[in-house]
Amino acid sequence: MLLLKHPKTSQLIEINEFWLRDHCRCGECLNFETNQRRYDVLDIPADVMPLDVKYEGLNLQVHWSDAHQSNYDLDFIFNSQLERLIDRRSKSTNLTPWNRSIILQNERHIRFPLPQLVSSDNEVRSLVESLVRYGIVFIDDVAPTANMTELALRRVFPLMKTFFGEMWTFSDNPDHADTAYTKLYLGSHTDNTYFCDAAGLQALHCIEHSGSGGENFFVDGLHVVHELKRRYPAAYDVLCRVQVPGEYIEKGEHHYHTAPIIQVDPLTQEFVQLRLNVYDRAVFNTIPQSEMAEFYDSLRQLLLIVRDNQQQWALKLLPGSIVLFDNWRVLHGREAYTGSRTMSGSYVQRTDFLSKARVLGIID
Repeated sequence: MLLLKHPKTSQLIEINEFWLRDHCRCGECLNFETNQRRYDVLDIPADVMPLDVKYEGLNLQVHWSDAHQSNYDLDFIFNSQLERLIDRRSKSTNLTPWNRSIILQNERHIRFPLPQLVSSDNEVRSLVESLVRYGIVFIDDVAPTANMTELALRRVFPLMKTFFGEMWTFSDNPDHADTAYTKLYLGSHTDNTYFCDAAGLQALHCIEHSGSGGENFFVDGLHVVHELKRRYPAAYDVLCRVQVPGEYIEKGEHHYHTAPIIQVDPLTQEFVQLRLNVYDRAVFNTIPQSEMAEFYDSLRQLLLIVRDNQQQWALKLLPGSIVLFDNWRVLHGREAYTGSRTMSGSYVQRTDFLSKARVLGIID
């Protein structure tokens, strides 16, 4: 291990020599045009060692035993350690957990007229920032057509293609084996629990509704999970641990995936995803029968918090407003309805959502 000292802070860290050689940022080691490595790990001798180390201000110069010369920015080295990564993630303050009263107080921060989005990149950044913070935004003043819905969404994100398509329009016609394609009540849930990588964002736009009912409701899974952990820590631990299978079957499609209902960052134990859909649950065979009672008690405690009226923000989706929400965080549902109702929507991949937020400097 190589002991390094930061000249400004006097902080000391021990660095693995191979890691340091592997992180040389010179043009021979890093392609500046693609930001990709130029070499394989096997190209570096396993016993590579520094022969000479010199400090010049915040620059570290190393002459290696494989005859390579490296120049490092010491801030880069110190900021690239596990402790700094954990510290940055733990101190993230760009998420605002909410219940009904909190989101109603902040509704003005989550509504964005389409004309301003089209004309202003700053407005796009504000939308993405609010989407990261609250997990839900609205795009208003959108003509109630599938084409205009698509144009509005593509102004901000690329769309995700699934077996539903890139854009989809649905009513109560049974086009797919999904309860959404009915007039029935649909409880709070997240989508795609049967996918290996559930959609990051979901968009919904009510194109027309000539009947009654159909009010939508949204629940912040981040707030719910915090409440569960505070009130019932044992139930929280169970739902972070137990693998729950999800499944979707229709002609030509059979999707299946298992994962915990609550997923956390392995480094910080902070919330990452709530994967909750009581409709898409497959045969539950991932734990022995002796543990079933504990699991079902834990799931019941989570669902009671989700269905608490204080957690649920209910509103009528009207033609002209697209709701766009974080499918890894915000649960959605709807009341039963009568008459004719047509919805248009789409998904956005999680990686595309986070990429946009990083490019705009909103997250690391």
